[in-house]
Parts: sequence; C-alpha cells; structure tokens
Amino acid sequence: MSLFTVPAVAALALLLVPLLVRILDRQAGWPLAVVYLGLAGYAGSHARGILDGTPVTASVTWVDGLVPGLDGGLSLALRLDALSLFFTLLALVIGAVVFVYSTQYLHVGRKILSFYLFMATFMTSILLLVLADDVTVLFFAWETVSLCSFFLIARSGSSGEAGSVRTLILTFAGGLLLLAAVGVMVAATGTTSLTGIIHSDVWAREPGTTTLVAVLVALAGFSKAAQFPFHAWLPEAMAADTPVSAFLHAAAVVKAGVYVLIRFSGMFHGTAVWHVMLVGVGMTTAVAAAVFALQKTDLKKLTAYSTVSQLGWIVATIGVGTPFAITAAILHTAAHAMFKSSLFMLIGVVDHATGTRDIRRLGPLWNRMPFTFAAAVLSAASMAGIPPLLGFVSKEGMLDAFLDAPFTDPWVVVLLVAATGGAVATFLYSARYVFGAFTDGRRDMSHVHEASPLFWVPAALPGVLSLPAVFWLSRYDAPLDAVAAVVTGEDAHSHLGLWHGVTVPVLVTAVVVVLGVVGVTQRHRISRWSEGRKLFPVSGAQLIALVVTLAARWGRLVSRPAASMAPSRHVVWILGSVIALGMFSLLGPGRLQGLADLPPRMSGIDDPTDLIALVIVALSVGAVVSTRSRLASIVLSGIAGVGVSWLMLTLGAPDVALTQLLVEFLVVVVMMLVARHQPRLYLREGENRAKFATVLATIVGLVTFVGVWLLTGRHGKPPLADWYLDNAPEISSGNNVVNTILVEFRAFDTLGELTVLGMTGIVIATVVASVPRSPLPGYGPGSTAELFRAEGSTRFPDVHKVPELAPFYSKYLRSTHLNSIPTRALMPYLLPVLGLVSFTVFMRGHNAPGGGFIAALVASGALFTWYLGAPRNRTIGGRDLGYRLIGGGVVLAMVTGLAGYAGGGFLTPLHGHIGSMHVTTSMVFDLGVYLSVIGMVIVVNQLGGRERPGRGGGPAARTGGADDRAAQAVPAPTTAGRGATPR
Repeated sequence: MSLFTVPAVAALALLLVPLLVRILDRQAGWPLAVVYLGLAGYAGSHARGILDGTPVTASVTWVDGLVPGLDGGLSLALRLDALSLFFTLLALVIGAVVFVYSTQYLHVGRKILSFYLFMATFMTSILLLVLADDVTVLFFAWETVSLCSFFLIARSGSSGEAGSVRTLILTFAGGLLLLAAVGVMVAATGTTSLTGIIHSDVWAREPGTTTLVAVLVALAGFSKAAQFPFHAWLPEAMAADTPVSAFLHAAAVVKAGVYVLIRFSGMFHGTAVWHVMLVGVGMTTAVAAAVFALQKTDLKKLTAYSTVSQLGWIVATIGVGTPFAITAAILHTAAHAMFKSSLFMLIGVVDHATGTRDIRRLGPLWNRMPFTFAAAVLSAASMAGIPPLLGFVSKEGMLDAFLDAPFTDPWVVVLLVAATGGAVATFLYSARYVFGAFTDGRRDMSHVHEASPLFWVPAALPGVLSLPAVFWLSRYDAPLDAVAAVVTGEDAHSHLGLWHGVTVPVLVTAVVVVLGVVGVTQRHRISRWSEGRKLFPVSGAQLIALVVTLAARWGRLVSRPAASMAPSRHVVWILGSVIALGMFSLLGPGRLQGLADLPPRMSGIDDPTDLIALVIVALSVGAVVSTRSRLASIVLSGIAGVGVSWLMLTLGAPDVALTQLLVEFLVVVVMMLVARHQPRLYLREGENRAKFATVLATIVGLVTFVGVWLLTGRHGKPPLADWYLDNAPEISSGNNVVNTILVEFRAFDTLGELTVLGMTGIVIATVVASVPRSPLPGYGPGSTAELFRAEGSTRFPDVHKVPELAPFYSKYLRSTHLNSIPTRALMPYLLPVLGLVSFTVFMRGHNAPGGGFIAALVASGALFTWYLGAPRNRTIGGRDLGYRLIGGGVVLAMVTGLAGYAGGGFLTPLHGHIGSMHVTTSMVFDLGVYLSVIGMVIVVNQLGGRERPGRGGGPAARTGGADDRAAQAVPAPTTAGRGATPR
C-alpha cells in the first residue's frame, strides 16, 4: 500500500463521522479510535526500514509548470522518515486515547456531530502536516489546523467566543509568517519540495536570505507552540471541551509548532539569530508561564500555562541545535504528550464527578477517587521531573543539552540558572495540581465517588505509562538517533539511562527537589501571595485587544476615501487608476522611443461594418450622458452593449458576442431591479462636479482610445494562437477552440474564475444584507436619499417636496398587473423554448459556439423572464438555492479536476463514447460552470424584492413591500376571466 493510505483513510473516517454519530451517538469515538490505532500500526510497520535510513515516500504531481522556473511543479508529496513517523504515531496514539475518553466525557446528543467532525478533521490535518514533503501541502495543513482549533473552541458557546477569536488572530498571524517564509524559500531554491529546500546549498551561500527565513520560521513556530509573544491564545483555548484541550495540548496544534521548528532546525544550524531566538524566547516563556501557572485556581488554566512552560523548555532545547539536543527535545515531546494528555483528561474526570475544577471549591478527593488520584500523582510527578519517571529522564537530557549551547560560558551559566528557576516553578505548580485538586480543599466531598473504569482508565493510561516506559530506555536510543540524523545529518549516539553518575543535571535536580519540597510546605503562603497579583502591567489578552483596536482604527482610516454610498466615490478611484496606468504605459521612461518603433498597422483588418457598431455605441453613450431619465439611461446603455456585441460578432468571435449580448440582457434586468428603488430622474449636478466628471471621462476615453489604437492591429496572430487552431481540435476532439481552451487547456484558470464568481455573489449578498430595508425606497429611514443626507450631502432634497424625484413606485406601481400581462402570456411558450435552447447550447459547446457559461446565461434569462412575469414579487427559488448551486458547481468542477488524475493530472480531461456520441469529463466541468452561474444570478435576484436579506425596515419591509401589497390588492390577470378586467 502507498503512503497515501494514512491521510486517505483518515479522510475517509472523517467522511463517515455523520453516519457513525447518527448510529452510535457519543460512542462514535470507539470506531474512530480503532481506525487511528490501525493507522498507527500501519505506519509503525515501516519503522525498521525508516530507522535504517530509508524513508517511505509518495508523490503525485498536481500542477506541472504552473510557475515558470519551478522545478517539478506542485505535488502532493508525502514523506515518512524518522521525524514524521514519531509525530504521526504521537498524534494517532494519543488521539485514539482521547477519542475513547470522549465516549464517556460527552453528553448524549449534545453537539456530538460537530465535536467528532472537527476532531477528525483535526487529526487528518495533523497527519497531513507531519507527512508533507511539499511546502504548499505543509502550509495548507498548517492553516487547516488553525481553523480546526478555532472551530473546536468556538463551539463551546459564548464562553469560547473571545478565546477562539484570539486563537484565530494569533495562529493566522503565524500562518502569514510561514507563508512569507515559504515564498522566500521557494523563490531562493526553485522548488516546493520540503526535502529539496532543506538540503539546498542556497542557505550556505546566501546568509542574508538564511537569516530572514530563520526569523520567519521561528516566529511562525512560536505562534503555534504558544511562545512569547504569541502565548496568550493557549490558556484562552481552555473554554473548549476537555478532550479538545487534551488533544490540542498533547498532540495537535502546539506539537505542529514544535514539529516545524525541529524540521527546519538543521537548515539553520550555525545561524546565530535562530539559536538566540529559540533559546532566549523558549526559556523566557518557560519561566514566565510557570509563574503564571502558580497563580491559577482553575485546574485547566493551571495545566494550560504548564503546557506553555513545557513547550518553552522544548523550544529552547531545539534552539541548542546539537544532535543530542534534538533527541532530548523529541524525548521530552513524547513525555509531555503522555503526562499532559492524562492531566487534562483527569481534570475532566474530576469535573464530571464534582461539577467544578476550581481548587477553591474542591475538597479532599484522594480517598473518594483513589484511582484518579494515583494517576494524577504519577502524571504530575513526571511533569515535575521526579525520578524514576520518563519526565525525569527527558528533563535531565534537556539540562545536559543546555551545557552544549552555542554560547559563551557566562551565557550558558545564565541559561542553567534560568532552567533551574523554571524547574523549581514546575515542581511547585505540579504540586499545586495534586494538592489543590485532591487534598487541600475543605468542601465536603462525601457524595463523590470514583468514575467508571471506562472513564478514568483512558485518562490515566498515558501518564501512568511514564513509569514502565523507563524500563526500556535503551530501546529508545536507535529511534532517537535516527530522528537526530534526519534533522542534523549527524548521529547523536544517545545512551539513555536513569543514572549517569554525579553530573550537572543531577545536581540541578537535587536543588530543584529540595527547593520544591520547601515550597510545597509553604504552598498556602505562596498561594496567598500569588493569587490575583498582577505580575505585568498588561495581560496577553489585553495586548491582543489593543492590536485589534489599532487595526480597526487603521482600517477606518485607509477606507475613508471610499467610505461612502455614492457610486462616484468608488468609480473615481477605478478610473483614476486606468488613467495612471495608461499614462505610465504611454509616457513612462523609455516608452516614447518604444512607441516610435511600433510596426505599422496591418492592412485588411478593417471592415466598413465596424462603423455600424461605432455609430450605435457612440450615439447610445452620448444619449446616456445627456438624459436625465433613469429608465432611458438603462435602455440606452443596453443598446450600447448590443453595439459592442455586434462588433465582436463581425470580428469573428461569436462565443464572446453571444456572451456579451446575454450579459447585457441580464444586466438590464438587474439594473431595473435597482432602479425601481431610485428616483425616476437623475439629480442635477453642481457645475464644478459636472466639469470634473466631464474632464475625468474625457481623459479616460482618450487614454483608452490611444492605448487601443497604438497597441492593437499591429501584429498577426501569435504563435500560440496558431498552435491552438492547428492542434486543439485533434487533442480535445472538439472544433470550438474557444470552449476547449476554457474547459480543457486553461481549465485551471477557469476554475479560479469560477470560484471568484461564486464568492462575488456571496460577498454581494453579505454586503447588501448589512443595508437596512426601507418601507418605500426614496422615503423614510434607510432610503437612499436619507442615507446620503445623513452623510451631510445637500444634493438629495426631500422627495416629498420634489414630486418628479419620486421613485418608480409612485408612477408605475398601480399598473404592475398590466405591465406583466405580455410577459405572462408568452411564458408558457417562451420558457420551454429557452430551456431547450439552453440545453442545446450546452451540449454543442464543444464543437460550436456555446458552452456552460452561455447556456447558463440563457437559462438565467428564462428565470428572469419568469420572475418579471410573475403576478407577485417572489424571488427565484428558496433562500439557499443560489448558494447551494454556487457551492455545488464549484465542488463539481473540483471533483472533475480530481478525476483527471486517472488521466495523468489535475483537470486532465477523460474522453469516451456513449453509443456514437463523444463525451468528455470537460462537459462535467462545464456543468459546474453552468450551475455556479445560475446560482450567482439567483443570488443577485434575491437581493431585490420582499425577501432580500437585510436589517428590517418599516412596515412595508415586514409585510413584503408596497409592490407586493398592491399585487395582493388586485387579482392576478391569470385568475381573471379571458378578456375580463381585473378589479
């Protein structure tokens, strides 16, 4: 089996979660745990070869040649070496235990589906992250992990809202830093292969680039590993359920940061800024977070800060960079995952039994919950580094590694002193966990009893295993050395053991134990001194809030030029950009000489019929800018579009001409939907404003005319065009080269445009939903005139005092039933014809003018015809239909792209025959385009009328609008007798 089996099976388990939850409810964790343990067994079966230096790899090229100069293109590349094997087993085994624990922790029927969905996605993302051998895949998984943590925290309700947002801000900030690092690495090495990047000789030749990337990667790793200044998000994440906290702290998000730091450590060996940042920030975080943990009375927050502290130890050890330091960091990562997952899950057991996790509200539990108490003692002792537990061995290894830190002797002494202080604080908060939860409380706990073994056994198992794990220490040497060899290229020659004689780490441990015991005897005094004391002027949450506030102020400042509902305020920037770009292109440095050397215009390309289009467009545009009638301007602009369509047709582009013509029809309809909320006449502009608009329009027209005149019609078809004309019909089995380019040769571009189109519809709907609905547009609160007057404009007089500025409603509302009679009479004949035309245009698109986009426009025309002829103002389809069609179309196009792997690559078309008819998967891709375009049109349609989204307005908005009320007052023509006049 391929290495793709691991993420593929995890993804399959994710897809089966809804079915498992429906059948098993909270017990769905059992089959998921079995799947993850099976994957751990499959990955572990490759351990022998991997430890011998032979990694398991798998790669499928996704897009080849997408970026010029990029070696190998973009690939879905996976690599299972000693480092990724360790983190894969860590995530799968700890995750399986957490899933088993969740079957008892969760309440039946309470958000079970969302929990397992996000947790399974979490697991899949972590596996993809640690297996990725392509930086694009690694970055994708990195961001997915951030999103999963956000959703898992946010699902806890109002208590997790602030924490989830802060988590998202800080982890996404790290994602941006990692993205910048990835961009620099790919640009410097010319490959997206993670292995190729790490082993590139660029880093030795370009120390400046190496330093830049080292800083970016370090900061990105700090964001996930909750290191200063990104540490604030992890304690905030405690609002999530206890299984989430256990998985997040022990094997998921924070370990993603550790993984990335270790993975790139060898690349930056010898880079001073890397070592200084990791050791300095790591040890600072370790000491500070340990002190913060001593202040906490909530067991989960105490344990959360202990996680931040322990991660600081790991990061500082990674920063040392020696092969032995890497093995020590890996060993402590394993030890931390074991005792920390248990400590969190045991908190959940206590919380379930007592209803609280606040040590001030707990009483003596050691005799009421003896098994839970014993497991907590072992886990906390491992965290404190007490022999003979695995945490002691890993802590000794880290202290030993600090002796080889790449610093001068005085700084090594400072590092050891800081580590000693941090270890003492670790001992104290470990004792606070045990004594606070199980012995010191004064509350009556006589009603409490030990939890079910199905509950406390999974919770205790990882931490309890810290004791027997030390009996096989010699067996860990080879795997740890293999990890060090992968990272640094050197063998660490590990010799793990409980006793290596009297060494500096042993002396440090002795000092820590003595001071720790003294601190435990004085724990009540320490608690009274530390609880509620403000150690720093501001907290991490306050700093994040300040950053968010400053960012919001900056956003308001930079958006001020466009902070208006007046279209001219937005259009002027677009037109100004056209002018600036055109002027630079024509008059920039060296441009004039280049224009002088332009070849002469080609002969025989002009046609007298072009003048017809020119006259149509010129007269229409001239009439548009001179009329005051809003209705006339809409009609005239449509006529101008017809002129442009005519020009495209005469130039030999029937597909483009047909598209333009259909778009013009739909745009006119949409403009009328908007115009009915506007005054019938345009307001007279002030003299200065009119002059400015005239000058701006004239300059834009001149610049675009000169640009088109100079830069077109001077060259024949480019070689690429001839290649398409000569080869596309044979390759694609289609004679419509335009269509085959869109859905086969450049399908990836079309997919991007399709996604943008769909998101445009959703964004438009979101923006419109924020605008209040008014009872009669033009009147009252929320109307256009009122909104402009609220901005201080004097250009919008009260329509009550200027009757000719009343909206279309005032003149045409009472005759809507008459206006729609012709359209309604034609509908029984027109709609079937348009549907058949849409189907025909879609099916013939591969060989003749047509295709999914044009067919969708025809179908949209049919839908708008139905809408305009309806007796009442009802939007097309249900509220969610448009969004479902958009999403379904994009997903269908993506699935078609994935199916292309059967033919060699993403979006590669597959060809076949049904009878005598040639079919291709590009038609399915075109169907995705078809659905998304129709969905976009439906969404736009829903933005008008009674059902459009938005904040509620007056009575008319609540009852469907004035036009609906008028329609209700008059029977529909179709309900009256033939020839009768509706009353």
